[in-house]
Amino acid sequence: MVAFEPQSHPERREPPRQNVRGLERLLSIGGGLLLAVLGASKHGQQGKRQLSVAGLLVLRGLSGHCSVKSALDDPLEEIRYLRERVQRLQELVLMAEEVADHTRAPAVTPMPVQPASVQPAAQPVPPVPPAAAEFGTPIADEFASREQSR
Repeated sequence: MVAFEPQSHPERREPPRQNVRGLERLLSIGGGLLLAVLGASKHGQQGKRQLSVAGLLVLRGLSGHCSVKSALDDPLEEIRYLRERVQRLQELVLMAEEVADHTRAPAVTPMPVQPASVQPAAQPVPPVPPAAAEFGTPIADEFASREQSR
């Protein structure tokens, strides 16, 4: 907890209300798309900055939520909301790492090559069974099952 945050307010669980509406949303999306086109035509740092700002504007218009505007209205509520989102993203990263660990194929060691004069006659190679990891479970199903278990 932050030292200046009041302890009496309960933690917020619902998504933030939209604070960008109507024409402001349309202008954010349109301005972001225009800035993206301009930024893509430029090379170097200026083009990258324009593309970054364009992405933020389009995201602001599509989501209907502006963190800067919300922080000006109620800074403590925005801090709580951002803290909750960071914790959620940390959980998702940990879950993705666990899934990646389970689906990672074992390392294959290369076979030493024998000289041509010593190599035996070619024999058919028997098929290798798949590793013990579960490959039938898609990542989305893995995340959904973990979410339901909470």
